[in-house]
Amino acid sequence: MNDNMHKKLGPFLATMVVASSMIGSGIFLLPASLGAVGSISILSWLIATAGAAVIGGVFCWLALADPHAKGLFSYIRDAFGPSAGFVIGALYWASCIIACVAIALAVTGYLSVFVPPLARPPFSNVATVAIIWLLVAVNVVGPRFVAGLQCWSLALGLAPVLLAAIGGWFFFHAHTFFASWNVTGGSPITVVPRATVTAFWAFLGMESAIVLSTRVRNPGRDVAIGTLGGIGIAALIYIAASAAPMGMLPAAALAKSAAPFADAFAPVLGAGVAGAVALCAMIKASGTLGATLLLTVETAECESVLSHMRRGESIREAHRASIPNLISTGVLCSIVAVASASPTLARQFTLIANVAVVMSVLIYGGAGLALLRLSAALPQARRLWARAITVAAVLFSVALGASSEPLVLVWTAAAVLVTLLLYASTRIYRAQRAARA
Repeated sequence: MNDNMHKKLGPFLATMVVASSMIGSGIFLLPASLGAVGSISILSWLIATAGAAVIGGVFCWLALADPHAKGLFSYIRDAFGPSAGFVIGALYWASCIIACVAIALAVTGYLSVFVPPLARPPFSNVATVAIIWLLVAVNVVGPRFVAGLQCWSLALGLAPVLLAAIGGWFFFHAHTFFASWNVTGGSPITVVPRATVTAFWAFLGMESAIVLSTRVRNPGRDVAIGTLGGIGIAALIYIAASAAPMGMLPAAALAKSAAPFADAFAPVLGAGVAGAVALCAMIKASGTLGATLLLTVETAECESVLSHMRRGESIREAHRASIPNLISTGVLCSIVAVASASPTLARQFTLIANVAVVMSVLIYGGAGLALLRLSAALPQARRLWARAITVAAVLFSVALGASSEPLVLVWTAAAVLVTLLLYASTRIYRAQRAARA
């Protein structure tokens, strides 16, 4: 017993796990996306961090209310039944498809440092689709190979982020930063919330914290420390890494960049360093794309989603992902990549990332509503705190969705509609199968 407790995660390791789950390739194109807004987006980072902390609080309370649940879908299924679990699971699966395309765009952007024509459509679209299928092929080898690629690319991927977060400030110019404060000319009341949607992309993946409750020594303490501490570390690195390029390049230059970290360091450290930064970012984003594709396929295979459509029980091979699902995932990602084609790669990334954010906050809102029900298992004093956090998280999620541009909402509505149609067709299929039994 003591030996098992010793092997579990303490507060420090829990914090590192949560932080590493968020610090990935999400930052690599964000300076370009936020460059279209201006350095006023630093306010958006602060709001996004506060919102992430509140939503992270929901996951902390969920883990405390039921430390034995097996994931996000389980909490929602326990609170609202299997139908809600299916819909949220399918919506999460759709958001993973969107996220795969955004990460593939990041790979294309930094690849364009070495092959400049790839920074512009249609070449950028062709390259993005090719990168998606290359990582689909990598997934055919097996999960262990994908996990190894992700681990191997982690240190390389952190290099450009840390270089910007620390070294970038040695070349930071306050005049450049404030000269690009609000390049849109719009009201801050409108500009800042919309930029918050984009900045929140960096925090997607924090939902992985809810699985820590069975892996830590003291869930009531360590999950909260790990979740909020991890969000804090990620926020500090992200804000520093995103703000530094805004003091190195004018906002107009950042907004047009397909590889903002590389372009920011090229004038001050030379093309060689810029190329090394681009290579590190490209390798890390490739590793993240491989892992996200695997997550997408496994989400489709899980009990809450496509398993409802199988004829009887099927045997899944533990050592490899489902090849038919890998192929269908590649097809869907390719369709999204082509359909979202925009005048610039940075604009396409912004659109895709914002859709992923809005879809994710729908899921986070569902988790908050689940907590309202499951909080009955908590003591009275804790129940009040849990419900207060839930209300704040749901309000933030609604506000984030309402702040999105109309095109993002149209894309999100289309994804939700497809999810509901999938749910309806599944119900009809299961009813027909039950009638024939």
